[in-house]
Amino acid sequence: MRQSKAKKWFFSLIIVLSLIIGTKTTCAETPKLEIINMDINVMPEYDTPDILLIYSVDLKNSSDQPYSGEFVWNLPKNSKRYTVADKTKGDNHVEPTVKHNEKNDQIVWKFPEPLQPGETKSVQIEYYYNNLEGNLDKTFVYDYISEYPVTQAQVSVFQPKKASNMVVTPDFGQAQTGYEGFSVYKKELKNLKLGESVQIKVSYTKSDPNPSVAPLSEQKAQSDLSTQSPQSKSTSATVVLVFLTAFVGVLGLIIYKAMSRKPISTYRNSTHHEEFIIDEEFRELQSSHNKQPSRKKLKAEKRKLRDALLCGRISEETYHQLLAELNEEEDS
Repeated sequence: MRQSKAKKWFFSLIIVLSLIIGTKTTCAETPKLEIINMDINVMPEYDTPDILLIYSVDLKNSSDQPYSGEFVWNLPKNSKRYTVADKTKGDNHVEPTVKHNEKNDQIVWKFPEPLQPGETKSVQIEYYYNNLEGNLDKTFVYDYISEYPVTQAQVSVFQPKKASNMVVTPDFGQAQTGYEGFSVYKKELKNLKLGESVQIKVSYTKSDPNPSVAPLSEQKAQSDLSTQSPQSKSTSATVVLVFLTAFVGVLGLIIYKAMSRKPISTYRNSTHHEEFIIDEEFRELQSSHNKQPSRKKLKAEKRKLRDALLCGRISEETYHQLLAELNEEEDS
């Protein structure tokens, strides 16, 4: 009996010691993380018909051991377009693991380097989800369940552009004018315990189906068109100016050449003054002065002379001079 009791005490002691050692080991291996500051932006119908959630989180290793574990963040079921950025190193976007659980989705990201005792890390989480109800009068419920103890947090609910009659419950007070002219309802939260839940109900009226701002892809396209660099604008203007200058120069040269063209000048041997005859037929008139042409031939020459006048190949003065000579030949 005594040996049996001794064995029982011995095994009980081993179990107790194992539990104590195991508890100490667990605490040493999983140091405590806490959120010392957090901004939560709730933005319904911001750039899509969905609700955009943005969390800016300052984490701290509040234990006395380096933390090399995972950062875990719970999301509503069917959330989409997850983005996680390590703000400690500028705006370094990271690739987390996304788990789809039965009740919710989950982002899991392992720190690339251990977080030392007392060290902080800034992380930004963004995602979209949609639990909006109603067409004209819309409502939705936002739930936050703390994955870590939270020292302080600020929740900002953005009223969509072209929306009215927004009501936030619990009461967030009067709206303030914030980012990009949005009306923003703000509330401070303090000392949230691990697993503590915060529920916010939002309602508003909005008939316009468009989101508050254009999607990022459309903004970029518009920006590319409207913010063309001064250098490229200057280059385009220079090319157009050079083209127009060349065109005007060529056109002016053509007009100048056309206006400055003169008929081929000939000289009459009998009178020694310049006559403007460019047709070879009229040059024959000069060689026919010493001949005695027939009346038929003289009439033909007169017709040619008249045609030359009408076509502008000879001046009126030349026409009358040559016609007088032909008349003299006809009378002789």
